[in-house]
This record gives sequence, C-alpha cells and structure tokens, in this order.
Amino acid sequence: MQESNGKPTVFLDTNVVASYLRGESPSSYLFSREMGQKVHLAINSIVFQELLFLAETRYHPEVLDEIQQDVILLPLDLEKAEEYLQQAANLRNQIVHSNDVLILSSASDCDYLVTYDQALKGALSSLSASKPQVVTPEQLISQLTSKV
Repeated sequence: MQESNGKPTVFLDTNVVASYLRGESPSSYLFSREMGQKVHLAINSIVFQELLFLAETRYHPEVLDEIQQDVILLPLDLEKAEEYLQQAANLRNQIVHSNDVLILSSASDCDYLVTYDQALKGALSSLSASKPQVVTPEQLISQLTSKV
C-alpha cells in the first residue's frame, strides 16, 4: 500500500487500540485530529474481532462504531498469509498466534505496524519483510513529529 494523499498508512495492532480505549497516552494521540491529518489508520477483521472480546467494548459496544469511523478496514491478504506460513520454520521459535499471521498479512503493504507486542515484531523480522516498519505508538509519534 503506497502512501495515500501523501499520508502513510498505519496498521494498528489490537493492543494499541485497546490502549486507546482505556484512554492511555500515547495511543490516544494516534486517534487525534492532528494525527488524522498525518496518517491513515487501519485495522483488519482479525483486530476488529479481537476488539469484540475486550471488556472496554463488551460493556460499551458503541465505541466500535467510533473506531470504525477513524480507521480503514483492510482485507485479509490470504496470499501473503500463505507465503508467511510457508516460512513457518522461521516462526517456530517465535511466540506467534495464527491471528498474528493474518494481522501481518494485512499490514504487509502498510508503511507502519504499530504494536506493543515484541513477539509480533520479532516474527516480522524473522520473515525478512521490508514493510511495514514495526514501531510502538511512542516511536511513531516521535518519527512523525520530527518530520515537521
């Protein structure tokens, strides 16, 4: 996925969206108007499904509607997932759930994957993928604000 309208596409892992739902900074800043002018936020159906099981959304389902207004819902890239699964030997020593492979497949063409999950970051590194750049919310904010 190329930068659209000059804005990079930023794929959000479930733990980052959960942090936003808890009102934690800097994840909350990713959903700010200022960041909305700099990036396109994205998730896929796996992240959306994982959000359904969080206490923050179970008791307040209306927040899912709010999130859907702020993010692009990317399709699963089954070809990319298959490619990653063929490299399963590289993932063997990583603690990676099958959902993570599907998350990585959707994020593969994004500019950034924002996560707090070190295992997911390690899994992507072991796949020798050039994209996306895996960062924490703090790192992304620092990179984007230093480009001003």
